[in-house]
Amino acid sequence: MPLSLFRRLLLAALMLVIIWTLFGPSGIGEELLSLSLASLLPAPASPGPPLALPRLLIPNEEACGGPGAPPFLLILVCTAPENLNQRDAIRASWGGLREARGLRVQTLFLLGEPSLRHPTRESHEIDLAREAATRGDILQAAFRDSYRNLTLKTLIGLSWAYKHCSMARYILKTDDDVFVNVPELVSELVRRGGRWEQWEKSMEPPRENKFEDEEWEERSIFRGQPMPLLYLGRVHWRVHPSRTPGSKHQVSEEQWPPTWGPFPPYASGTGYVLSASAVQLILKVASRAPPLPLEDVFVGVSARRGGLTPTHCVKLAGATHYPLDRCCYGKFLLTSHRLDPWKMQEAWKLVGGSEGEKTAPFCSWLQGVLGILRCRVIAWLHS
Repeated sequence: MPLSLFRRLLLAALMLVIIWTLFGPSGIGEELLSLSLASLLPAPASPGPPLALPRLLIPNEEACGGPGAPPFLLILVCTAPENLNQRDAIRASWGGLREARGLRVQTLFLLGEPSLRHPTRESHEIDLAREAATRGDILQAAFRDSYRNLTLKTLIGLSWAYKHCSMARYILKTDDDVFVNVPELVSELVRRGGRWEQWEKSMEPPRENKFEDEEWEERSIFRGQPMPLLYLGRVHWRVHPSRTPGSKHQVSEEQWPPTWGPFPPYASGTGYVLSASAVQLILKVASRAPPLPLEDVFVGVSARRGGLTPTHCVKLAGATHYPLDRCCYGKFLLTSHRLDPWKMQEAWKLVGGSEGEKTAPFCSWLQGVLGILRCRVIAWLHS
C-alpha cells in the first residue's frame, strides 16, 4: 500500500534532519569522519634524529614548577615581540586563569627575536626583557620572528614542553588573536580523557599513615600507565598547497611535490590540542618530515608519519570569527579567531559577567537546544 502524503512528508523531514545533523554546521559528520581516518593510515615511520633547534634566550625553565599539582593544561600562545597589547589583553582575560574546574592551567607566550632591520629592535629587546622579568610568562628563542618561521617557533614550544613541563597532561597551541574559553576547554578534555578524569587526584602528595601511602602507590601506578594519544582541532581536509609567489602561504614544489597531492588532514593552527604523548610522538618524527613553513600543516604531516590522525572538534573555531554572543562564547565555543585586544576584553566581560550575571545561565532554553548550530549561523550571517 502506498505511503500516505503525511508519512512521505514525515520521512522526508526525518531524512533532512539526519543529513543536516551529519553534514550541516553541527560538525558531527566531520568528527565521525575524522575518527575513521586511523584505519587508513600507513605504518608509522621510524623516529628521526634529534631536532636541531635554536637556543633559548629566555628559557623560563621553572614556569611549570611551584607547589601543588603540575599543569593539567599548558597553553602556548604564539606571539610577536611587538604585540604587547595582545599579550596584555590575554593576561587580563582568559590567560590570567591559573585554575579551571579544579585543575591547574599555565599560559606562556612563545616568540623569537625582532628583525635585524626593525627600526626599534633594541628598544623591543629591552622592553621584552623587562616584561619577562615582571610577568614570568615569556619563552624566547634565538631566531627571527616571522610568519614563515612559525613551524620553527612551534617546534621550540613543543620541545620546551616535553623537556620542562613533561607532567602537563595537554598542550594547546594557539595565537595571540584567539579567545580561548579555558573552563569549557578543560571540561572538554576531561570528558574526552575518560578514566584520566582522576588525573589531578593522582598528583596529590602522599599522606602520613600507611593506608594512604598504599593508596598513593596505587595512584602512582595509575599515573604511570600510557597516556592516550589526542590531536584535537578544527580539521581541514584535502587542502592543496598554494603556489602563489610572494604569498605567506606559498609552498614550493621542492617542499611539497605535485605528485604528493593534497596535504593530509590537519588541525587549524589557530588552536589545536595535543596530549603529552602526542607531543612526544611528533617530536620523534619531525626531523624526517618535509620542512614546510605552514606550521599547522607540518604538525599534521608529522602526526601522520607517527601514525596519529587529527580528531575534528567543531567547538574549536579554526579561522572562523564569531561575533560577540554570551551564549556562544560562554557555553559552546572553545576558541574564536581574529579578536583584537579590545574585543578580547569585551569577550571576557561577556563570559565573566557582572556579579549578578555570574550565577545566571549563559543560554536560554532555546539557545541551548540549538547549540553550536546557532553560533555557526550567526557567524555566517555576520560574514
